[in-house]
Amino acid sequence: MELIGTRTTPSPLGPDRLRLVGEVAYDDRPGEREDYWFDVAAEHASSLSKTGNPWLACLLPLAATLGETLRIPMPVDRLLLRNARELPCIWKSWYPELYLVEVIAEAEPERRAGGSRAGSFFTGGVDSFFTALRSTEAGAIPTDDLITVGGFDIPLDNLAAFERRRARLGAVAAELGKTLVDVVTNLRQTRLEKTGWGRLFHGGALASVGLALEGRYRRLLIASTHTYGRLVPLGSHPFTDPLFSTTRTEVLHDGAAYDRFGKLEYLSRHAVALRNLHVCFRAGSDHNCGSCEKCLRTMTALELLGCLSSAESFPVKRLDVGRVARAYLRHPGLEAYYRPIRAGAVARGRRDVVRAVDRAVRRSRAIRRLMAIPDWLMQRRGLWRAARPIRRVLLAGEFV
Repeated sequence: MELIGTRTTPSPLGPDRLRLVGEVAYDDRPGEREDYWFDVAAEHASSLSKTGNPWLACLLPLAATLGETLRIPMPVDRLLLRNARELPCIWKSWYPELYLVEVIAEAEPERRAGGSRAGSFFTGGVDSFFTALRSTEAGAIPTDDLITVGGFDIPLDNLAAFERRRARLGAVAAELGKTLVDVVTNLRQTRLEKTGWGRLFHGGALASVGLALEGRYRRLLIASTHTYGRLVPLGSHPFTDPLFSTTRTEVLHDGAAYDRFGKLEYLSRHAVALRNLHVCFRAGSDHNCGSCEKCLRTMTALELLGCLSSAESFPVKRLDVGRVARAYLRHPGLEAYYRPIRAGAVARGRRDVVRAVDRAVRRSRAIRRLMAIPDWLMQRRGLWRAARPIRRVLLAGEFV
């Protein structure tokens, strides 16, 4: 696969915006080309990248998935180019079906002046809110900007929701003494989606957004998903995120010393987080539905911490423990989020929550075993239509 070239064009999103576009061709689809783009406010025009760095960061996971050499006809930072040999080795150790691929690009001949600001990626979720708030404390890694991205958790076909969230997060940034920088991108609407967002390209996608504005940033923080004690193969990982660094822009994986319950305990002491916390992307929107598994999980923790009633961003102010008991944990990895919640419930004498968590885990394990039946049917020609009603029956009454 090859980056054919890049260009900067006016944005269709508004007269005060610009779009950095990269045209990509694939070896396995001769003649087919696809545009990848990053859309930013015009005031950031001077910070837009003129190198191959953001394109390497976002395209390398796809090259490793397709088994295609990645050719970039633009200079690439020497450190990033060296790290591009290491990243596929890590990914292949996690996922043996991936490929060790070569990157053909010219190393930048000399070190250019870099940006001076530090930014952290910000969705308003637990992980990113923790990183943003902690950066205001003495001794922490300071940040100047909160970077929010349209087209990732809120899809491009719901930019109205992204605009509402941008307005809300802008107020959060102002309250924290930071600047909100918004970027809209189509990366998740390209062939990159084949790699799997959580599985492989989450970290590289975020890094590419920051590197698209590499003239602005000397440091980028990506909030952790899991703890050091529970490291599993994931698109954003403390092993891989820093390997997207360049000699001018350092990429850091932040917060992995804390589990999700510990982060919520920290956030519970900050009114700005309780007013604006946004964890739900079930509908690809900007509000918390209050009934999906992720909302229930978060509300349970907030209930144990004594602040659910003051968490303005959730529509429910009293926890329905019965709903928690019927939460469906669609994969075993979700059980790890419930262990600290259960421990917190035990410590606070909330036996009702302990029982609800235990029941949710038991029921989910049983349902997951039964889900093997519709999963098998989905792979069989002529039988796949039967899978959907079976799924509905198995999940009836569950909160997913």
